[in-house]
Parts: sequence; C-alpha cells; structure tokens
Amino acid sequence: MQSPGRADLHTHTCYSGFNRLFFIPYPESVTLPEVMVDAALKKGMDVLCITDHNEIKGAWKAQEYVKANRLAIEVVTGEEITTADGEILGLFLQERIAPGLTAAETIELIHDQGGLAVAPHPFSYRCPSLGRRVEQLKLDGIEVLNAGHRDAYVNRLAQEEAGSSFAHTGGSDAHSPRMLGDAYTLFPGRTADDLYKAIIRKETEPGGGPAPLCHWILWNIGIAHGVAAKLILSLTADYIPDGDPLARIYCMRRHNKVIAMCSCMLFMVTPLPIICGILGEGWLRWKGRKKWKEVHSTMN
Repeated sequence: MQSPGRADLHTHTCYSGFNRLFFIPYPESVTLPEVMVDAALKKGMDVLCITDHNEIKGAWKAQEYVKANRLAIEVVTGEEITTADGEILGLFLQERIAPGLTAAETIELIHDQGGLAVAPHPFSYRCPSLGRRVEQLKLDGIEVLNAGHRDAYVNRLAQEEAGSSFAHTGGSDAHSPRMLGDAYTLFPGRTADDLYKAIIRKETEPGGGPAPLCHWILWNIGIAHGVAAKLILSLTADYIPDGDPLARIYCMRRHNKVIAMCSCMLFMVTPLPIICGILGEGWLRWKGRKKWKEVHSTMN
C-alpha cells in the first residue's frame, strides 16, 4: 500500500508584508519563494502551499522556479486572507482576493475560483481568527494543527471544534525554511490534484507537531540578518530594486536606517534572541491557557 503524500498547507515568504512590534515595523519573512521550495523538497513534501498574507505573487514565483528547474514538487497558489471576521486560507486560487471582506464573502470568492477555504489557527490569541464562527461558515477544512502555536491549548481547541463536517489539516505556518514541515497534512496520493480531492472528501489528517523553540529563535535571528543585509544595500545604493517585496526598508530615513542596523547587530551578537525566546515561551503558554478558559467558559 502506498504511503500517504505530504503537503504543507500554510507557509509564508518575503511577499507576506510587514507586521509591527509596538511601533517598529518588521517583515513577516525575509525568505525567497525559491528557498522555501528547496526546503520543502529537502523535507520530503510532495505539495507546497504558499499562503502569503493578502498576496499571491510569492506562490507564482515559486511555481515559476519549479517549472524552470523541473523539480519533483507541486506548488499551490494560496493566500492567507485577512477578513473582517478573522483569517482564512484560500487554496488553489487563480487570482488574489482583497482583504477586508466578511468571512462569508471571502469564502464565496474562493469557491467562485474553484478554490478551497480552510480556517487557520481558528482559536489563536495572537492572529486574527474565526473562533466558533467556523460552525456557520461554508469552509472546506479546519487547521487543527498549527506548528506556530507551541502552547498546549490552541490546537486542542481546534480539534474539539472541527467535528466531522470539515477536512482536518495541518500546516507549519512557516516564515522561514527551517520551520517548514514542522506540521503538515497527510493525504492519499502525491499530486496537488490528489490533495484537492482529499480535502473535498475529508480524507486528510495532520502530521508533525509544534515547531521547536529553536526554530522560533532562529527565525527571529534570520529576520534581523535579512533586514541588516537590506539596510547595508540601501545605504550604498541610490535606487530601489524593482519588484523587491521588502522595498519598505529602502524607504526609511537615513538616521532610522542606522538605528535599525545597530538594533539588528545587537540582536544577532548578544543572547537577546534566547532571552526573548524563553520569555516569549512563558507568555505563549499563559495566553494559550487563558484562551482555553475563555472558550470553555462560553461553552458552559
């Protein structure tokens, strides 16, 4: 009997845009789509879904790379769409879907393209999530294992609420190649078409587990390294590279670039990443436990 195929349904590249830590903007990922494809191959993935925040250009770049090099993997065009009710993964898309619509409207647009709608981390305490709205929406799947949530609660809540009405999926939520494949989806077959049919038929199951703490620490170090490299280039260049998804870094004022450069160097050469990782671990567990109590109190 053939072993099941493996797909990572939830990954990000440098096309995922910027977030903010207090008042400081930082890129969600500095990883090129081609690097994520190479990482997926090394980790034995048959299908890779690239689901950048409100963008599909990263997935297109990855598909071009696979086609040009005739690689033994398929890339699915996906998007993690910010809706008015929480985030939704649109998979097998043909066109980008604009953020800001209701969850129901977004799902309808996904299905109009022949795509599939999956609720990522539905009970997250740090990402916009659908929560118990999943029960009223025409979703195709629920992410019951998100490797980005290391606490013992968020994935358990998703597993409790998923029931049998949706396909159960797993995804790494990787923002770096090291994190890719920490969690994944098992399905009958090997191709993207097989994955599509498996989600429709609810024949998927999650595999893997939460990302190791070291993967989170190394991701943060990688962000600092990537930003520092862009800053060095921007200080020596008098133009913004065409099509660079991290072009926002080039547009910073010169004195802010110097401050940011010093901060990146300080972060990379001191124990700060480890200290932040340990403190963050405690915060994640506390928030996860709080979310668990909050959800169960509304169920009683």
